[in-house]
Amino acid sequence: MGKSTQDLQQKVCQKYGWSYHYNKDTSGQWYVEVVAGMNIDNKYRFTSPNDNSSLQKGNKCLTKKQKDQHDKAEKEIVSAMALEGLAPQIAHEEAKNCSQLSEIFPNPIQIYDSMNRQGVNIWKKFWTNPPQVVGIDTEGNQTSPPVLVQISTPEYTILEAPPKHKTLSSNLTRLLRDNTITKIFCDNGSHADKVALGMDLPSSDLSEYANPPIIDLEVLSGKLFGVTKVARGLAKIVSMSMPELSHVRIAKPRGTSQRFKNIGRFALIEQGKARPLRGVDDLSEREQQYCALDSWCTLQAYLSIRRRMMGEEDGAGMVGVGGAGL
Repeated sequence: MGKSTQDLQQKVCQKYGWSYHYNKDTSGQWYVEVVAGMNIDNKYRFTSPNDNSSLQKGNKCLTKKQKDQHDKAEKEIVSAMALEGLAPQIAHEEAKNCSQLSEIFPNPIQIYDSMNRQGVNIWKKFWTNPPQVVGIDTEGNQTSPPVLVQISTPEYTILEAPPKHKTLSSNLTRLLRDNTITKIFCDNGSHADKVALGMDLPSSDLSEYANPPIIDLEVLSGKLFGVTKVARGLAKIVSMSMPELSHVRIAKPRGTSQRFKNIGRFALIEQGKARPLRGVDDLSEREQQYCALDSWCTLQAYLSIRRRMMGEEDGAGMVGVGGAGL
């Protein structure tokens, strides 16, 4: 891989969550197509100026190594063209303030423990007037059930800490099986959250996760705005999907931050190296808010994408939007 090709793919597209696609047009000329952000109108194509028509006709004379070298050189040419042509868009991204999810959404989320008395009452409220869509996330998803499950509605988040080696609560199991409620995930390619929750994955075609009753933001964003080689991740999808955050680029924190301490604790629990949670109360208020934020942002990002796709006004607000899904 040449330097320009690597820079375009890793230092630009992967960094900002943009999609890219290399191919040849009908005349045999190489091009790269880049979708800069979650707007299909921001699609840019850069085509090699080299005339490859004669090469196309006589390519049987080339060895595989020669053909690979030629294709690599052509990709390098169009990648360099893209870097130059996208310079204004790249400069715009670099000028954005870099923030974390917790800084963008600092207001405390209303949290309920699925297992205590308040949790029993909130589940009753939940089923009395079921939301049409919820955001779901897990912590410690290398075991089944996971160490913690977060379920967010626009008004509140329910946290459930399943007892070790036991099943999910009847309410959570009912929710996962209820096809009238759309469940939103932001899972990576392994779909570890869904697997940890005991959900059956399609045998081959995961594109069904772009439609209710189960929607994965990674799959949905790939279908709408172009597939990426590396998962975009929740932080990028949130900042790209919400017009009101156009001045901000949300990134995961680096270093020994509280976020990584939280992740480390859940990893130790799932590995059997730390005591299992006896309940949500084993988590500090800060840890509870950290966990709830992921599922809440998953829900909000989906609602924002849906509004944009359905042509709803930006001023409609981020909470309490109706509808069963895209």
